[in-house]
Amino acid sequence: MTDQKPCEAVAAETTSWGYKDGQITLRKVLGHLCTITEHKKLVFQGCARVGLYYQGITHDLSKFSPVEFVNGCRYYQGGKRSPNNGEREAKGYSEAWMHHKGRNRHHLEYWNDYRMRPAEGESPLQLVKMPRRYVAEMLMDRIAASKTYLKEKYNDHEPLQYFLNGKSRLLLNEESSMELERMLRILDRKGEEYLYRFVREYYLKGYPMK
Repeated sequence: MTDQKPCEAVAAETTSWGYKDGQITLRKVLGHLCTITEHKKLVFQGCARVGLYYQGITHDLSKFSPVEFVNGCRYYQGGKRSPNNGEREAKGYSEAWMHHKGRNRHHLEYWNDYRMRPAEGESPLQLVKMPRRYVAEMLMDRIAASKTYLKEKYNDHEPLQYFLNGKSRLLLNEESSMELERMLRILDRKGEEYLYRFVREYYLKGYPMK
């Protein structure tokens, strides 16, 4: 008998078999399917606790589309990190990610547009402020991703650390970035229960963030 969860057992077998060759195998299909369903479950649980039931149900459904699912299986990383990174390493870009980011409003890249007439020296990229319900879903996504990939090594500081270390936050609207960082700091200092209550009873009610 083993005390591993089913997805962890599949990931362990797949990793030992070798997952970097870009070939699709049944083990990698099962491993990737386990990873994305576990992630979706965690996001739904978080979204449900703040009242975002529909977003929790529909979160990341595009991952089951052919372009995302097939590449996710081909570049499966043993459940330790995103297959998109494996695809980038192999091809120089991730076709799955480019498809994904344009169809999921909880990703900051969805809210990047171009300025019609940028001032001299101003970036042509317009960072659009995200509606709060999608910032909240992004928050749940980041927590769930950290839990999915880090497993038993996860703690409430990890989502904040990932955000602060990530370069993508430079593409996030300043106000939305402030809101997300504040909530990640609440998680870091006061834990999930306090965070969920804050999001549900304060943030999603539209109260000001300072």
